[in-house]
Amino acid sequence: MRTPSKARTPNGPEIVDEVLREISRTELSVELVIDSADEKRWNQLVRKHHYLKEHRLVGESLRYVAKQNGKWIALLGWSSAAFHLRPRDAWIGWTDAQRHATRHLLACNTRFVILKPKAHSPNRASQILSRNLHRLSDDWQQHYGHPIALVETYVDPDRFEGACYRAANWIEIGVTKGFGRSHLDFYQLHQKPKAIFLYPLHPQARHILSAPTMPAKWAPYRRQPDPRHYPLSGRQTKSLLQALAALKDPRRYRGWRHRQVASIVAIAVAAMIAGNNTLIDFGDFAQNLNQNQLRSLRASRCRKTRRYLAPSEATIRRVLQGIDPKQLDAIITDWLRSHLAELNLSALAIDGKCLRTASKIQGQPLHLFIALDTQTRLFRRQIQIPAKTNEIPSLPELLKDLDLRGTLVSADALHTQKASAVHLVENKQADYLLVVKDNQPKLFARLAKLSTASRGVFFSLRTSLSTRATDGMTPARSIPSR
Repeated sequence: MRTPSKARTPNGPEIVDEVLREISRTELSVELVIDSADEKRWNQLVRKHHYLKEHRLVGESLRYVAKQNGKWIALLGWSSAAFHLRPRDAWIGWTDAQRHATRHLLACNTRFVILKPKAHSPNRASQILSRNLHRLSDDWQQHYGHPIALVETYVDPDRFEGACYRAANWIEIGVTKGFGRSHLDFYQLHQKPKAIFLYPLHPQARHILSAPTMPAKWAPYRRQPDPRHYPLSGRQTKSLLQALAALKDPRRYRGWRHRQVASIVAIAVAAMIAGNNTLIDFGDFAQNLNQNQLRSLRASRCRKTRRYLAPSEATIRRVLQGIDPKQLDAIITDWLRSHLAELNLSALAIDGKCLRTASKIQGQPLHLFIALDTQTRLFRRQIQIPAKTNEIPSLPELLKDLDLRGTLVSADALHTQKASAVHLVENKQADYLLVVKDNQPKLFARLAKLSTASRGVFFSLRTSLSTRATDGMTPARSIPSR
């Protein structure tokens, strides 16, 4: 007689595997949408469930789906950050140049849809958001070649409270003005201001984005400005045209197509601020201006098509060659100074340069002395050094109208003179950083002894070891207070 076999009892490892499989089936996961079929489904669900009924994302973008038990329970969409956002830019501490160079290191949470009713899990939205943030920067690095330091989003206060963002430790910094971007360089007022939330993915995000010199790890991701990008705001363009109105047109009246010389010179100034250095580049920059930009620059208008016309390279060249260079330099310098007056001048570099081919045109070299703001990379002042002299006696004239209190002024070894140091410290109340070479043997020897002593001159020991040792420099130490 055969005895019935007993039911097989799973052993220990099998029980563990079964428990893990059950946990994995119920565990929440956030996955990147890669498959085209999943992307199509994601778009359909966003159009159906999101209040804006729009699935398209702007610029660099990624789509995510949150799953539980294999089912889609939430949708998230990330895109490029907004071009202009005053509360955000102020919170970061951005200048316009820094914003153009590092805005791609921000991402915006433009879509967030919960498909599962909230009553089932009241804290699920913040959990999904946190899990998405943990992988967002790595995914962005893989797809677009750079990480993300800071994320932003906007919440309509008439519809939502933003509780899930607050629960995930996002920072509310203010509200928008109620404008929405509808076309290139065109914003439309919709009168629905939204609350702005930010979340740093890196603990030093503000420092990374606003530092004059980015940390070495992030420096490769800084983008150089596009020389075709128009760099001025509407207010700056208007003030530039007003400043250039004093220029006299050097051309004859006959055959004019572009009537206003201020408009032509303003285009050249904008091209140079954008990073263009040659007249050919100025012409290419002018031809890439759109109709709104040409209108703000008061460009001439075609009578037949009613379209604004950009001046050619030849027109820009003829105008610039005929204008008084001293008058133009004074106008541009005063205009730049008026717009940089609200910025604290923290560091100034001074140097002299001899213009190329100047001696071929005028029969003698043209030697300019320049003061450069190292933060904005714009000239604060420049003068022509008279013949039969050099930069040293011209230093007081160069810095005459500049407020340098608390500013660090750097110069090459030519200015390592007692008179220059006294003028900077006593007259201008500035600090200085000057180069010492072995052509001043006594001073060089004294500094060499300080650099090898137990206590030296410039930086603290901790700063020197962390930021300068990798450059192969000898660590310097600070002078003790007495």
